[in-house]
Amino acid sequence: MTISTSHVLGNTGTSGFGLDSTVFLEFASGQTTGDSAITNRIMLRCSGVQITTNKRANSTPIPFSGIITGESRTITFDLGISTKSVQIIGGVILDQIISRRYEDGSVKNVVMTSYEVAQLIHSSIDSSFAQPSQNLNKLTILYPSRVDKNYEYHSLSSPNDAEDKPHEELPLLPFTWASRELDQENTAGASTFPSTTATSAFTSIEGITGFVNDFSTTFDAGGVVSFTLGFQEAISIALT
Repeated sequence: MTISTSHVLGNTGTSGFGLDSTVFLEFASGQTTGDSAITNRIMLRCSGVQITTNKRANSTPIPFSGIITGESRTITFDLGISTKSVQIIGGVILDQIISRRYEDGSVKNVVMTSYEVAQLIHSSIDSSFAQPSQNLNKLTILYPSRVDKNYEYHSLSSPNDAEDKPHEELPLLPFTWASRELDQENTAGASTFPSTTATSAFTSIEGITGFVNDFSTTFDAGGVVSFTLGFQEAISIALT
């Protein structure tokens, strides 16, 4: 049995924070102290993001249950198995600044055409975990949030808290599958629910780790590249 839940988020701008998009890919080399908000990241523009969670549970009818109780019953074996994925909807790639930092500390900042950015993503997807400067292993989706990990409203610098603020005035959190701390009963080693600390500077953000399992581009007229992208949440295990 597969239970699928899907939610679509719109893409909003964050120009006040120096980013073109609230949806972006990040290289495995990640970020470090002193990096800018765009270092080792590729910004994506899209009309929506589809997030899907598939719950897998084996169900078996109970023999003779209808005879005994007059109502047939089914038993479910919940083994805690789910698959989680993201699909970019209506994506376009435009010219953008690409900032790369390497192991020796050097940083390269260049303006790439939309076609070059598309080629960069294609070539990166074709790599593996052994090439951290090529491997795109994190997808970040930022969304407006009112409630923190303890079911308390975020405290804002402006008067009042986040309870009555419109979306554009709320802090942004990265989408993850982590539960809030008050819900983490009977768990061990649970993921930490994101806070606004990292997103306030847009560096070292905990996004969705995994891999791009599908990326298709179309070179359109006028220097615009349309694309579709699928991302699978997963934990990478090195073979070395």
